[in-house]
Amino acid sequence: MMIKNIRKPLLVILILLLSLSTVWAQPKAPPMLDPRRFDAWTVEYEPFRLLIENAIEEYITLNDTEMLPVAATDKLIAVRSKSGQRQLYQIRFGTVSDGFTVIDNMEVKWVLGATLAKTISEKEKYYHLDTQEPFETTEHQPEIDYLEIESFWTHTDLQIGADRLVYLFGKSGGISVEWGNELFGRPYGEAGFARLGVITPIFKLGVQVPSPSVPLGFRVGDPDNNKILSGGIGAYGAFKYKVLYGELFFQSLEAAFASGSYINSYDLGVLMNLNFNTTLSGVKMGSKRLFAGAMQIRLGGVVARVDHNKSINGVLSFQDHTRGWDAAVPDSATYGEKASTDDSGLFFRVDYASPLIEKRYPRHEAVFQVSGPSIMTKYTYNINHGLAIPFTIIIYTKDNDWTPDAAILVGFKLRLDQN
Repeated sequence: MMIKNIRKPLLVILILLLSLSTVWAQPKAPPMLDPRRFDAWTVEYEPFRLLIENAIEEYITLNDTEMLPVAATDKLIAVRSKSGQRQLYQIRFGTVSDGFTVIDNMEVKWVLGATLAKTISEKEKYYHLDTQEPFETTEHQPEIDYLEIESFWTHTDLQIGADRLVYLFGKSGGISVEWGNELFGRPYGEAGFARLGVITPIFKLGVQVPSPSVPLGFRVGDPDNNKILSGGIGAYGAFKYKVLYGELFFQSLEAAFASGSYINSYDLGVLMNLNFNTTLSGVKMGSKRLFAGAMQIRLGGVVARVDHNKSINGVLSFQDHTRGWDAAVPDSATYGEKASTDDSGLFFRVDYASPLIEKRYPRHEAVFQVSGPSIMTKYTYNINHGLAIPFTIIIYTKDNDWTPDAAILVGFKLRLDQN
């Protein structure tokens, strides 16, 4: 009954959160180029990238300019004319979250020097990756790229948050620590486990361990704070390839990590989804626009199983389908067939990001997600480039002994660049 009564307020809250995602001006993107006239690629060869970084830094030192130096996490894009001379036409550097600085046309030779500009223009002689970024005509392409990357990877050298820590060794990999699992509708301490592993732009891999279930807020309908999930020892893996995302984890609960008499925990989780991106021009209100930005829609399915266990004389036993708790011998309880509860269902998620190109704050992100028996609404207030505050409301649609009716949580996210 409570779930029915709370659905309307939840929709109202979602509308209010999205209303905060206001864009006060149209972003001014770097000029888009004609792909018939230009080639574009990212400079991946480290010695040449360092030469460009040094040249730009020297130019900034010697000239009165507001240009910022190249950061370690910036993309560095070279653009070459397809004319007979095949000269370097442009250098762009930056990120999808803060936009790109453009060194255009004749300025390229002034900043880099003629010799370096000619060397960089000969892309066939060093390691590079072709890119379509300068040719994109989508008005809010940076926001789409941000949504594509941020949920899996990171744009910064070091990200510290209430739900995850990511430290990058470079542009190709790093280590990560994650608390809980937001995509399964149980962020922070709601899942009872934490993850430690390696991360790259296309996959994650690591181990899963028990963690405290202390909520960053409070739970509704759980006066004794007993409706929690416990964690065990296990492993996880996830991948992201273009529009497809997949994740698998499993764990076994050990008695040494369990607390209380009746213990519940995930033993298996599988998630598959496809994502679709769209842009939002917003609603024009005078000189301002409301709800401009980008949106990502993910649709798929989630499979999750919750095992039910009982501690008998310090020995952890599993529930048996036919005999109840299998504890005929108190000192050495045998394990019967596990009776798992199915927490599977539809996975549907909508992510929104307000325009990111202009270096102005605050910026806004919003999420609405249905993942099996949970409905989640999340709003993130980006105070500046380094600090963001997420607010999360979770409604659980199943009444059981290991899940509260709802949870209201608050976290934080710090983005720290090393240079």
